[in-house]
Amino acid sequence: MRGITISQYKISVIIPVYNGEKYLKNALDSLLNQTIGFENLEVIIVNDCSRDNSKEIIEEFKMENSVSNESCSSNIITIHLDENIGGAYGPRNIALQHASADYLMFLDADDSFEEDACEILYNKINEYDCDIAFGRYLRHYPEKNIVRKSYTPYVETLDVPYLDDLVNGSNISGLSGFLWRYFISYFFYGRSIKRDDNHEIFIKDLKLENKEDIAVFKILPSFWTKIYKRSLILDNDIEFPPFVSAEDLNFLLLASFNADGILFINDKVVYNYYMRLEEEEKSITKNINFRLVDDSLKAYRMASEICDEYGIKNKDLFLNPYLLNWISLYLSRDNTRKDNLEFKKEIGLLKKGKKPGIKYRMILGFIGLLLRFKS
Repeated sequence: MRGITISQYKISVIIPVYNGEKYLKNALDSLLNQTIGFENLEVIIVNDCSRDNSKEIIEEFKMENSVSNESCSSNIITIHLDENIGGAYGPRNIALQHASADYLMFLDADDSFEEDACEILYNKINEYDCDIAFGRYLRHYPEKNIVRKSYTPYVETLDVPYLDDLVNGSNISGLSGFLWRYFISYFFYGRSIKRDDNHEIFIKDLKLENKEDIAVFKILPSFWTKIYKRSLILDNDIEFPPFVSAEDLNFLLLASFNADGILFINDKVVYNYYMRLEEEEKSITKNINFRLVDDSLKAYRMASEICDEYGIKNKDLFLNPYLLNWISLYLSRDNTRKDNLEFKKEIGLLKKGKKPGIKYRMILGFIGLLLRFKS
């Protein structure tokens, strides 16, 4: 084994695991193949009391691939919880307490990094001396043999033959799909922004709410496409709230509003995000149940409150797409009258926050009508 000191770990990579036996090896292999060198990564795996063979896979990975430092400690930290927390937020928060590298990244157990993801993000965050740097992702639908690229609000510079995952490549079909792609999406997302450099967009302070800068929030949170300075997260006591959905949005908002500089790499894919269609293989956030729909609303309300706390006037710019997504979540399941009453309470609380945008008010009003007719 190659001996290095703890201080030489460049990035701590956090991986929450729950029943991930089928795809976990692929995720872990994507770390072994990183061009930055596996010995430069501190890998923290938190197993949320999985009921399958995840624990055995994790320990085998540690035994076969550990890189020891000078004190004979492994660069792979494995934690197996005795009780299931029920959401990735718990394992991630636990892992944050063990991270020692200057930079943090996150990887889900059924996804993978591009082989140069860590190297590129690490080099860029140091080059720009900023607190957050991030790239693009590809959304894979293996069963349908479909790939979509992540949406960008800026002029496209990514050279891949895929439609984006929010507008042109949305799953809405028929007349609704036509209206969405050519009319409604422009109403909510606007046209592509052209900057002097559309390859790398550097934002010094998001709280200034420059029109071209704040548009970066139109991109889905995708917090796993990002590298963060550990000091940014720890010094500001940033954690994942206890929701099974949109907890990443709140984490990202707090990180972004406290960040001294954010870099968006518009022309580089760093992450592969997989949508598993089989019921038994869906993660918690890809299986639509009451808690997912309810937690989404609670998380959006928290996001709204965070924006109000930081004096963000354009929160509707990025909350609108999430509320639209919630409508599709809601309509995709058979909700009971009791469910609808719970949702109505959350919508009522959302309406009490500061709501400067007419689009925001329109969506909340529409949701209110939807719930009223179904209650």
